[in-house]
Order: sequence, then structure tokens, then C-alpha cells
Amino acid sequence: MWWILRAPAARVTGEWDVDADARRRELTSVANDGIISSAAIVQGLASAGATGVEAMVGVVALMAVGMLTTAGTALSEATAERNSQLAIVESERALLELSPEEEFEELVTLYERKGLSGPTARRVARELTDRDALAAQLDAEFDLDDVAPARWPWVFAGRSALAFLLGSLGPLLVLLVTPGWARGEVTVAAVALSLVISGFIGSRSEHTSAWVSIARTVVIGFVVLGISTLAGTLVMF
Repeated sequence: MWWILRAPAARVTGEWDVDADARRRELTSVANDGIISSAAIVQGLASAGATGVEAMVGVVALMAVGMLTTAGTALSEATAERNSQLAIVESERALLELSPEEEFEELVTLYERKGLSGPTARRVARELTDRDALAAQLDAEFDLDDVAPARWPWVFAGRSALAFLLGSLGPLLVLLVTPGWARGEVTVAAVALSLVISGFIGSRSEHTSAWVSIARTVVIGFVVLGISTLAGTLVMF
């Protein structure tokens, strides 16, 4: 089970895949938003005296709006990131065409700053430049190995929407299968279980203690849940 939650590069080489871990953390955070917000709607409306049908309508509306908002935000961020990468590539390509020797000397300086001696830095820079001058500049100066494909913003937007949907499904299922008298307790238990699982998955991408990640996720979730319940008791239907 543990190896499934590790990044592919980590499973193969034992090394961390920083970019994949960052994306996984983002998706886990989105799923947490779905869990907490839908449960908060259920508890808040229930505390205010709403019926099960009214609470269900609220959760479904939240799911629709949450998925669209999450997907839109993810699409915008991923598109902006890709556009920035493309701009960097074009800028470096133009600089290499205008002043290749200056760019080469800059590359040598970058490797010297990383701790290589002058002759070694120059030899490494020359070998990498002869192989692919643009790739050498992008890697050394911007830590950019490759530009995200054109489809990536849409893929990430879809994954984000799916993560929110999966997170928000738990409280909705509780509404569908649980009698009204037990709904509050079952919702709390379902949220606790969901947040424990989410916190554990998050710890795999953070490479930190599972207990710390789980505790942080559960505490934040129940603080929000408590606030929504309190707000519901103050606003009765």
C-alpha cells in the first residue's frame, strides 16, 4: 500500500519527485476542501433545522459550484505556469542566438557558484552546451527540464474537479443512507475517517510523519465543522 502512494520516480530510483509531490499535495488539499465544505454544509443546515432534502440540495449545489471553481482556478494557474515556461524558453533561445559566448560564460559562472572549480565548470558547461545549449541554460538557470504539454492545464483542471467531487461525496452519501436521528454522528465519523485517509496520503507526498499530517488535517477539519455547526444553531429556519 505504501509504495502506491509514493511518486513513480521514488518507487523506481528511491529519489523524490518534487513536481509530482507538489501536484499530489495540491490535489489532496482540494479533496480536503470537498470533504470539509460539504460536511460543514450538512452540519450547518442540520443545526439550523433544515430537512434532509434541503441539506442534500445544499450539498449538491456546493459540489457543482466547488467543482467548477476548483477546475477554473486549476486551469488558470496551470495555463499561467505553462505560459511562463514558454516565455522563458523563447527568451533564452533569443539570447543564445544574439550572444552565445556571453550565455556560455554565464553558464560557467552558474556552475562555479554551485561549487565547481573554474576549469571543471568550463569543461562541464562546454560539454553540455555542445550537446544542447538551450537545455543546458534552462536547467542551470531556471531548473526547467521541460515545458508542460499543451493538454496539461486541462488535465490538471479535470483532476482538481474530480478530487473535489470525491472529497464531497462522503457527506452526501451519509445524507442518502443514514436516518435523520443518526445523521449528525455518522457525518462526524465519516468526516473523521475521510480526513485520516487524506492526511495519510498527504504525508506520503510531504515525506513527513503520517501522525503529524493526520492530526493537522483532522484538527483543521473539525474546527471548521464546529464553526459551521455553531453558525447553524444561531440561524434557525
